[in-house]
Amino acid sequence: MAPSPFGQEPERTPEDDLAYRERLEDVVEEKRRALEDPGPPWKEWFLFSGVKWWIGLGFLIVDTWIIAGGFEAGLPVVGLALLIPASYLQFLLWRCLWFRPSLDRPVRGDFRRSWKRPVEFGRWTPEATMVRLHGRAALGPQGPNPQEFL
Repeated sequence: MAPSPFGQEPERTPEDDLAYRERLEDVVEEKRRALEDPGPPWKEWFLFSGVKWWIGLGFLIVDTWIIAGGFEAGLPVVGLALLIPASYLQFLLWRCLWFRPSLDRPVRGDFRRSWKRPVEFGRWTPEATMVRLHGRAALGPQGPNPQEFL
Protein backbone atom coordinates (compact mmCIF):
# COMPACT_ATOMS: atom_id res chain seq x y z
CA MET A 1 0.00 0.00 0.00
CA ALA A 2 1.36 3.43 -1.01
CA PRO A 3 1.96 5.89 1.82
CA SER A 4 -0.64 8.60 2.21
CA PRO A 5 0.41 12.20 1.44
CA PHE A 6 -1.07 13.18 4.79
CA GLY A 7 1.06 10.86 6.80
CA GLN A 8 0.90 7.28 7.96
CA GLU A 9 -2.29 5.30 7.30
CA PRO A 10 -3.87 4.11 10.55
CA GLU A 11 -3.82 0.38 11.12
CA ARG A 12 -7.16 -1.37 10.65
CA THR A 13 -8.20 -3.53 13.53
CA PRO A 14 -10.62 -6.47 13.41
CA GLU A 15 -13.14 -4.32 15.30
CA ASP A 16 -12.98 -1.73 12.51
CA ASP A 17 -13.63 -4.43 9.91
CA LEU A 18 -16.57 -5.78 11.94
CA ALA A 19 -18.08 -2.28 12.32
CA TYR A 20 -17.66 -1.71 8.56
CA ARG A 21 -19.42 -4.99 7.74
CA GLU A 22 -22.30 -4.12 10.11
CA ARG A 23 -22.75 -0.71 8.47
CA LEU A 24 -22.67 -2.37 5.05
CA GLU A 25 -25.35 -4.87 6.14
CA ASP A 26 -27.48 -1.96 7.40
CA VAL A 27 -27.15 -0.23 4.03
CA VAL A 28 -28.14 -3.40 2.18
CA GLU A 29 -31.19 -3.83 4.44
CA GLU A 30 -32.22 -0.19 3.96
CA LYS A 31 -31.86 -0.57 0.19
CA ARG A 32 -34.02 -3.71 0.24
CA ARG A 33 -36.77 -1.90 2.22
CA ALA A 34 -36.64 1.08 -0.14
CA LEU A 35 -37.09 -1.18 -3.14
CA GLU A 36 -40.05 -2.95 -1.51
CA ASP A 37 -41.86 0.30 -0.62
CA PRO A 38 -40.63 3.16 -2.79
CA GLY A 39 -43.15 5.70 -1.44
CA PRO A 40 -45.49 7.97 -3.38
CA PRO A 41 -44.86 8.89 -7.02
CA TRP A 42 -43.16 12.21 -7.72
CA LYS A 43 -46.37 13.93 -8.79
CA GLU A 44 -48.19 13.00 -5.58
CA TRP A 45 -45.23 13.97 -3.41
CA PHE A 46 -44.87 17.31 -5.19
CA LEU A 47 -48.58 18.21 -4.99
CA PHE A 48 -49.17 16.86 -1.48
CA SER A 49 -46.13 18.38 0.24
CA GLY A 50 -43.39 19.69 -2.06
CA VAL A 51 -45.18 22.64 -3.62
CA LYS A 52 -46.49 23.91 -0.26
CA TRP A 53 -43.20 25.68 0.41
CA TRP A 54 -43.23 27.40 -2.97
CA ILE A 55 -46.84 28.56 -2.60
CA GLY A 56 -46.06 29.87 0.90
CA LEU A 57 -43.05 31.73 -0.48
CA GLY A 58 -45.26 33.17 -3.23
CA PHE A 59 -47.76 34.37 -0.60
CA LEU A 60 -44.93 36.07 1.29
CA ILE A 61 -43.74 37.79 -1.88
CA VAL A 62 -47.25 39.02 -2.74
CA ASP A 63 -47.74 40.35 0.81
CA THR A 64 -44.41 42.16 0.59
CA TRP A 65 -45.40 43.72 -2.75
CA ILE A 66 -48.68 44.95 -1.26
CA ILE A 67 -47.01 46.53 1.76
CA ALA A 68 -44.14 47.97 -0.29
CA GLY A 69 -46.61 49.35 -2.84
CA GLY A 70 -48.50 51.13 -0.07
CA PHE A 71 -45.29 52.68 1.26
CA GLU A 72 -44.14 53.59 -2.26
CA ALA A 73 -47.45 55.36 -2.94
CA GLY A 74 -47.09 57.23 0.34
CA LEU A 75 -50.16 55.50 1.80
CA PRO A 76 -48.91 52.81 4.20
CA VAL A 77 -52.35 52.49 5.81
CA VAL A 78 -53.87 51.58 2.43
CA GLY A 79 -51.17 48.95 1.89
CA LEU A 80 -51.86 47.45 5.29
CA ALA A 81 -55.61 47.60 4.65
CA LEU A 82 -55.17 45.75 1.34
CA LEU A 83 -53.16 43.11 3.16
CA ILE A 84 -56.27 41.93 5.05
CA PRO A 85 -58.32 40.79 2.00
CA ALA A 86 -55.18 39.45 0.33
CA SER A 87 -54.39 37.35 3.40
CA TYR A 88 -57.97 36.02 3.46
CA LEU A 89 -57.75 35.05 -0.23
CA GLN A 90 -54.44 33.31 0.44
CA PHE A 91 -56.02 31.48 3.38
CA LEU A 92 -58.91 30.31 1.17
CA LEU A 93 -56.54 29.16 -1.57
CA TRP A 94 -54.47 27.24 0.99
CA ARG A 95 -57.60 25.56 2.37
CA CYS A 96 -58.86 24.74 -1.15
CA LEU A 97 -55.59 23.00 -1.97
CA TRP A 98 -54.49 21.35 1.30
CA PHE A 99 -57.29 21.23 3.87
CA ARG A 100 -57.42 17.87 5.64
CA PRO A 101 -60.15 17.13 8.18
CA SER A 102 -59.22 16.20 11.71
CA LEU A 103 -58.56 12.51 12.29
CA ASP A 104 -60.50 12.72 15.56
CA ARG A 105 -63.84 13.49 13.90
CA PRO A 106 -65.52 10.99 11.56
CA VAL A 107 -66.18 12.08 7.99
CA ARG A 108 -69.84 12.88 7.51
CA GLY A 109 -71.83 13.17 4.33
CA ASP A 110 -73.47 16.48 5.22
CA PHE A 111 -70.69 18.94 4.38
CA ARG A 112 -71.62 22.63 4.52
CA ARG A 113 -69.45 25.38 3.11
CA SER A 114 -68.50 28.24 5.39
CA TRP A 115 -66.33 31.36 5.26
CA LYS A 116 -63.37 29.42 6.65
CA ARG A 117 -63.98 26.02 5.04
CA PRO A 118 -64.77 26.35 1.33
CA VAL A 119 -64.20 22.67 0.49
CA GLU A 120 -64.57 19.35 2.29
CA PHE A 121 -61.09 18.15 1.30
CA GLY A 122 -58.24 20.10 -0.24
CA ARG A 123 -57.67 19.33 -3.90
CA TRP A 124 -54.10 18.13 -3.34
CA THR A 125 -54.66 15.78 -0.40
CA PRO A 126 -54.79 11.97 -0.20
CA GLU A 127 -58.45 12.11 0.86
CA ALA A 128 -59.49 14.06 -2.23
CA THR A 129 -57.59 11.64 -4.46
CA MET A 130 -59.34 8.67 -2.84
CA VAL A 131 -62.76 10.30 -3.29
CA ARG A 132 -62.02 11.13 -6.95
CA LEU A 133 -60.85 7.60 -7.74
CA HIS A 134 -63.10 5.42 -5.58
CA GLY A 135 -65.99 7.58 -4.39
CA ARG A 136 -66.96 8.54 -0.84
CA ALA A 137 -67.21 4.88 0.24
CA ALA A 138 -63.40 4.68 0.15
CA LEU A 139 -63.16 6.96 3.20
CA GLY A 140 -64.57 4.33 5.53
CA PRO A 141 -67.40 4.64 8.04
CA GLN A 142 -69.38 7.85 7.76
CA GLY A 143 -70.10 8.29 11.47
CA PRO A 144 -73.45 8.18 13.24
CA ASN A 145 -76.60 8.78 11.24
CA PRO A 146 -78.58 11.68 12.78
CA GLN A 147 -81.84 10.10 11.52
CA GLU A 148 -81.38 7.15 13.91
CA PHE A 149 -81.85 9.34 16.99
CA LEU A 150 -85.08 10.85 18.34
